[in-house]
Amino acid sequence: MSDTEPAPDEGVVIRPGAPRPRQSPEDVEVARAARRLGWQTAVVVLASVVLMSAVVLVAVLRGQARDAEAKLEQVAHSIDDTRDVPPGLWVTVMSTVDGSMTSSPGLPQGLPDVGALSAVAEGRHEVRSTVATGEGPVPVVTVERDRVVVQVAVDPNEKHDELERLLTALAFAGGTGVVLAGVAGAWFGRRAVRPLADALARQRRFVADASHELRTPLTLLSTRVQLLGRHLDADVSDVPPRVRADVTGLHGDTAALAALFDDLLLAADDRRVAPEPVDVAAVAAKVVAAAAASASARGIALRTTGEPAAVALAGGVSVRRALTALVDNALDHAESAVDLDVVRDGDLVRARVLDDGPGIAPGTRVFERFASHRPAADGRRHYGLGLALVAEIATQHGGRVAAGPRDDQRRGAQVTLELPALR
Repeated sequence: MSDTEPAPDEGVVIRPGAPRPRQSPEDVEVARAARRLGWQTAVVVLASVVLMSAVVLVAVLRGQARDAEAKLEQVAHSIDDTRDVPPGLWVTVMSTVDGSMTSSPGLPQGLPDVGALSAVAEGRHEVRSTVATGEGPVPVVTVERDRVVVQVAVDPNEKHDELERLLTALAFAGGTGVVLAGVAGAWFGRRAVRPLADALARQRRFVADASHELRTPLTLLSTRVQLLGRHLDADVSDVPPRVRADVTGLHGDTAALAALFDDLLLAADDRRVAPEPVDVAAVAAKVVAAAAASASARGIALRTTGEPAAVALAGGVSVRRALTALVDNALDHAESAVDLDVVRDGDLVRARVLDDGPGIAPGTRVFERFASHRPAADGRRHYGLGLALVAEIATQHGGRVAAGPRDDQRRGAQVTLELPALR
């Protein structure tokens, strides 16, 4: 193979020190969703294991109590010699004739229960008690049988050892199950979300490619419309007003369509914006100045209020597009006035756009794409993309956007954009 021939495609090779390929937002979302499903599955399994373990422990404790009770009754009414004591029991035998007493070996401090022995020797048929010993609380049964008093106590160590073994088994099995459930949940979650992420990536690429490819013929069309207008002004003396109005309207439509494609490209752009100091108050003043003519033509008073300077960490172009969209939306709904108020509040820069229009109905999803149901006005169709793009910009910059009634309780709507402030 010559030096000029391209090498065969062997896939992507990441060399030491070389920058790694940037993860797409879809991959990031898939990984995040997989982790979320994994730990949620683990939490559910853990809760189930804890609940089942509690049920098992309660059942075991009740079973141990019944077994101990049955063993006490059986041994107390059958044993004759303290040397024949079954494991896990302590026995004391006292003669009612001479008061002599024998006990099984290993009797802990606190046993025998002399009071119970005396009570049965004096005529009571059976006494049940619980004696505190160095081994813990011990249930004791004392009965009278054939001129002897027999006292039987249960060794709690055997029960504790059984519980310890059970808890160890439950902890090991439960922990293993939780880990396996978390891993399985993450794996299945990734497999379930991956097709959706791929579809979203294809949609994003289609929107970006289509918008980019359509901008070239649209630019040519806009240029031709401008040249046509200049030709009419320079070379044609008697132009019907209707033709001139149509040419002007056509130029405005191409500009609106170009802005729509720009918005679509912005929505398809998945790159994180590098934050930089941006004076949101200064940007707001420029936005209001640019929209002043449109507001005046509609008979709407447009003004800025708030602080003279409010610096946020964001992208200057994005902030301007967001404020322009908010002001444009407010002008479409206002009756007489629109205010753009910018203030700094702690770690946030807050830009509020207030209008005196009909307001926002409860439950309206104003930040969803194509959510607008307004009829076309002056030949301009509303696509409902403006506020959706504001939400995209806010998310890209670590901020938020909200819409609702005005804080001053006056008629109209208020849309608030919050961005992280420069510290």
